[in-house]
Amino acid sequence: MLASLLLGCQAAGDGSVAASSVSVNAISPVSTVTATFTPLPSLTATPTATFTPTPTPFVCSNQRGRTVADAFSSTAMQEEIRYLVHLPPCYDYYQDKVFPVLYLLHGWPLDEYHWVDLGITEIADKWISQGLVGPFIIVLPGVVNSEGLYVYSSGGPNSFEGMFVEELRPLVEKTYRTWRSPEGRAVGGISRGGVWALEIGLRHPEFFDIVGGHSPALSVNHPLPAYDPFVLAEAGAPGQRVYLDAGDSDWTRAGVIRLRDLFLEKDADITYQLHEGGHVDALWQLGLPDYLIFYTHTWPDSFVSLPDWIENPEEVWLEDSNFDLR
Repeated sequence: MLASLLLGCQAAGDGSVAASSVSVNAISPVSTVTATFTPLPSLTATPTATFTPTPTPFVCSNQRGRTVADAFSSTAMQEEIRYLVHLPPCYDYYQDKVFPVLYLLHGWPLDEYHWVDLGITEIADKWISQGLVGPFIIVLPGVVNSEGLYVYSSGGPNSFEGMFVEELRPLVEKTYRTWRSPEGRAVGGISRGGVWALEIGLRHPEFFDIVGGHSPALSVNHPLPAYDPFVLAEAGAPGQRVYLDAGDSDWTRAGVIRLRDLFLEKDADITYQLHEGGHVDALWQLGLPDYLIFYTHTWPDSFVSLPDWIENPEEVWLEDSNFDLR
């Protein structure tokens, strides 16, 4: 027995394994997995709403207006009348709007460029483009004969008044989109033109709510009573705003103060300002900001707030033309 055990251990030490000493377990087969597919519920596609951006309001970027020079033969004055029309920046872009009109009359013996040389169109463009005042049209009439009826007449049909009211004003209003009511018109002037502005404005409140006299030459004016600003002021300018100014060394100052006091007695809506200087261009150039503030004070302050253009503007013009110059 001992010999048999020794032989068995030797055989094991040689690395030989007897077949009878190893038990092999059988490997279980891999189970088959069957995937079950559950379909997703059907979805009905909902169209995505289309985003419509808010339109950007139109903004005109023009900063300068344009000036149109024209002329016509006046029946009232029997001479050629030249005139400038200064259209504000962006006038052409607002076809559905009408614009207030500022008529400015020159001094003697100057012409329609007097106010342009002072800088009126330049400051108007600048203020309008910056939104300091609303847009408006400037009309600057001039006479060829500086020694004619512009100086040596006092009003009525065959005078500067007749030309201005009966010929120039309707011509401008037929040609341009103007606000054709008294609150949409203003008239002002310098020296001799200041007298004309007062005479025309005070005699025609049906056309002008706003009237200005800048150093009006009242002390050398000798009109018939019906055309005299002092006589006209007795009515108190009801419904109108009136502006008067002069220089502290201006020879027209005494007459201006006299007219101012008369307006005050009648409880008129009168604005008076005293500027520094004499009866020279530098005085009125200095006054330009005050003038524009006064004239535009009651006018729309933007393009969108301007009155709308109407279909048949000539009908308004024809209705406005029923006036009496006598």
